Amino acid sequence: MKPTNFFAELKRRKVYRVAIAYAVASWLLIQIATQTFPFFEIPNWAVRLEIGLLVLGFPIAMILAWAYDLTPTGIKRTEDIVSPSQSTPVRSRSVAPEKSIAVLPFENLSDDKENAYFAEGIHDDILSNLARVADLKVISRTSVQQYKTGARNLRDIGEALGVAHILEGTVRRSGNRMRVNAQLINAQTDIHIWADTFDRELTDLFALQTELAEKITVALRANLSPREKASMQVHPTTDLDAYDCYLRARALFRWSGVGDAQENGEQALPLLDQAIKRDPGFALAYSLASRVHAELYWFGYDKRPERLALAKTTAETALRLRPDLGDAHIALAFYYYYAFREYELARNELTIALRAIPNEPDVPSAFGVLDRRQGRWEDSISNLNRARQLDPRNSAAIWNLLETHTYLHHYREAERAIDEGLAMFSDAHFFSIARAALPLREKGDTAPLRAAVRLIPKDFNPGGAVTTIALRVSLMERDYAEAARLLAASSRERFNDNGLSGMAGALDGYIVPRVWYEGLIARGQGDAGKARQAFEAARQEVEKDRAQWPDEAKTVAMLGLVNAALGRKEEAIREGRRAVELLSIAKDAVDGPLLATNLAVIYGQVGEMDLAFGELERLLALPAGPTAGMLRVEPEWDPLRRDARFEKLISP
Repeated sequence: MKPTNFFAELKRRKVYRVAIAYAVASWLLIQIATQTFPFFEIPNWAVRLEIGLLVLGFPIAMILAWAYDLTPTGIKRTEDIVSPSQSTPVRSRSVAPEKSIAVLPFENLSDDKENAYFAEGIHDDILSNLARVADLKVISRTSVQQYKTGARNLRDIGEALGVAHILEGTVRRSGNRMRVNAQLINAQTDIHIWADTFDRELTDLFALQTELAEKITVALRANLSPREKASMQVHPTTDLDAYDCYLRARALFRWSGVGDAQENGEQALPLLDQAIKRDPGFALAYSLASRVHAELYWFGYDKRPERLALAKTTAETALRLRPDLGDAHIALAFYYYYAFREYELARNELTIALRAIPNEPDVPSAFGVLDRRQGRWEDSISNLNRARQLDPRNSAAIWNLLETHTYLHHYREAERAIDEGLAMFSDAHFFSIARAALPLREKGDTAPLRAAVRLIPKDFNPGGAVTTIALRVSLMERDYAEAARLLAASSRERFNDNGLSGMAGALDGYIVPRVWYEGLIARGQGDAGKARQAFEAARQEVEKDRAQWPDEAKTVAMLGLVNAALGRKEEAIREGRRAVELLSIAKDAVDGPLLATNLAVIYGQVGEMDLAFGELERLLALPAGPTAGMLRVEPEWDPLRRDARFEKLISP
């Protein structure tokens, strides 16, 4: 054991306190005896005995304190709490709350493999019922999905997910009957707590799921309130085909960085329409439809008011059908957030959802992203960590956390989150991009990001985001030939700017016209005529966007950037300022600095240097603002480079 670890362990086990307390107590006993009874002469042999006990007792006290710990559940041997082979604190299985559980995906034993969604439905409804029990810690479905196939080491799974118990089972469906086997296991000891087999008619499906959830709750000695018990009796639908459509749609919605969000959303909505057509009272399907509509709007794929109206009406329909449905309150919260940035209205809905489904990770995750929009950064990290506890192997939860640390320029913390993400999801390419972007943000080093992008498979390019990143890296490196090659290789007419937030000239959530990049490349190559032609075409495209949503801040900012590129100074400044007014830093601590950064770009490109530097000096100190590293390489700042103030801004 290293000396530093040895003394740290001494401190952790309070050994020094026990030994010192023994020594002080022995000394006090001698003093009290001699002071209280001065007439009593202590024989020499007694003094020697007391000193001997003191000398021998000191190391004995240390040994006992080293071997045993005082814990909330009593005195325990230290080796039962910390492995003797490890000198640094480790995550022990004993830290898992006793009332915690992971429900692993049920194995489908049916001859017809199409029944896989049937087995998933049983698994899902058990999870949904348990998520309502506030006295339990229940791991979300996203984190347990990876254990759907392959060998299962329950101890390792329990430790990885931070739970004390695991439920696993099998499902066999034959005609109108089903057989479900379920067993509840102590993940720390591999001891079976109970196991049972249920042979039922399909019409008893949801009653069976409720029965299983109640048995688990009783076995874990969790408190079940009357409200929670009553909520378990309410089932999402009685139509199994409608439920199957819902499960397929939800699998598309929970895409977690795999595939195109627009494509997945557009595939999910017809499935939800089918589910609702089969069961018009299917509130859960309406809730999910609201989430999909809202995300298509928020991420810039469809900014039409009609899309927003659909997000609202489907959420309200779900609440009319089931006023207590937590998922519906989450959907309405995201509507308020995505549509109007009405954070307090969103928080009210999330508070209701938290009471209904306290183990749903979407709730603390939503609180976390609201917190950072409001500049409540520490609260954001706390809530996002809570979401990770409930869904420890969800790549989106890890992404939100690393993104927040990146906004705060906490690059080492962001790197640790990236390491965790890559350890769990080696093919989650955006984690590789995020890691490679850190040297760019810190030092202006583009090489790692260029290398990372080139390693990404060609078939992975959700929304054109990877192409956008590759294009921007090429522009930073002034490699216009490579930028032209990348653009020519893509058939897209619009590109998603969501791939790497915080770049000058980029508007996270706005789908950028192809001709804009054509103009940037031509300008870099010195072809003024071609650049102007492309920028004019871009202006026409963005004007069409603004005609549809005149008060959308990022669309207005994009129009300002295009006008600046065309030398239309007054229009560019007007649009840039208008965008900042529409979405100020006070209203949005994430997008506000982004829009203000693009106003600084506009100022610099139209020759208003004092205004540009005034904005940059303020923004560099803010979370989610530009960084000195990115200023060093972004071509948008080229007009400022000859000014001595610029060198001062980028100096360490």
